[in-house]
Amino acid sequence: MTSARQFTVEERDWNPSVRSGWFAMAEAPPRARPPLLAAGEIAALPAAERRRYDQARAVWHANLGPIRTPQVGAVFEALEEICGSNRQDGDKVRPAAVLDSLPGLGKTTAALAFGRWFHREQVETHGPQVSAPGGTWQRIPVAYLGLTSHTTMRSLNAMLCRFYGLPERGNADLLAHRAAECVVNCKTRLVIVDDVHFLDISRRDGREVANHFKWLANVFPVTFLFVGVGLRARGLLDEGLAGADAAFSQTARRWNVLSVEPFEIRTTAGQRTWRQLLLGIERGLVLAGAWRGMIARDLAEYLFTRSSGHFASLMSLISRGCYRAIRTGAESLTAGLLDEVRIDQAAEDARSQVQAALQAGPPRRQPPAGALAGREGAA
Repeated sequence: MTSARQFTVEERDWNPSVRSGWFAMAEAPPRARPPLLAAGEIAALPAAERRRYDQARAVWHANLGPIRTPQVGAVFEALEEICGSNRQDGDKVRPAAVLDSLPGLGKTTAALAFGRWFHREQVETHGPQVSAPGGTWQRIPVAYLGLTSHTTMRSLNAMLCRFYGLPERGNADLLAHRAAECVVNCKTRLVIVDDVHFLDISRRDGREVANHFKWLANVFPVTFLFVGVGLRARGLLDEGLAGADAAFSQTARRWNVLSVEPFEIRTTAGQRTWRQLLLGIERGLVLAGAWRGMIARDLAEYLFTRSSGHFASLMSLISRGCYRAIRTGAESLTAGLLDEVRIDQAAEDARSQVQAALQAGPPRRQPPAGALAGREGAA
């Protein structure tokens, strides 16, 4: 009989916006996958053990991944190149990276995954401590900030101090210089700034914060990674300047814009990429009634229709579908079961349009059997 101690129900409630939370996330070992039990073994579990087993599977399915899709792989490669080549001396400005895409495509997930990799790479290469004339400091390779709709210059600097555990008293200038000293002493090399779309460049506070980022880039010996939705359309790259004046924008010359594109299945390459993603998900499922090809073959087009090719919508559908399959005893995913699962409203609204477009479009050329239709053994 399987022991209840093997069923680890583990929700990791870390907050990456503070140093302790970031280190907990960046240095955490891989999550332990629950054992795959047959339907008869599950039925034979005592009630308490059954609850723990089902809860462990719910936590596992809610945290599948990260899955290295071609889109995410391209972002990783570009970010590694930018950070790896940003070795300028302190008197030079290091170009920033920008991850600007539609909602629900995994921008923050990709940024955090890259930050985690960069953190580990820096610590493994240079060690966990920094020796300085004034003493020894903890190496903090990455800082993470999440902006709000009310971010001001002072609150931004307070966020930086809060991340490092520094006092948050004082005016904006004092807080900025306090944070800058810690960045240098702790050898921070990457600062991830999420939800940059909250900055309204038409408002005074928004313009002040955007300009403050330029000052921080001048003072901090780091690469900034800005993450947001529609940053170019919101005027953040041209600093709100219009017409011929846009040519005077420093930001457009310093920010390197990257993007995560939605999935598509109208081309052979798109189908192959979609299938690779579904194969990665399928390999991770812990359902007693799952079969080879359940997701990557039998539900491939259905899942695209439901999610409209958006990663966040797809993963919500999968995790909630698995929860329903466990709760109802179905222990597998089918279109009928997933039809009962509600996900985000944008995906629900787009469902009929995506389905109609797929049905009305030109017939898709079937890819070679070895490329998509076969290889179920890899699942």
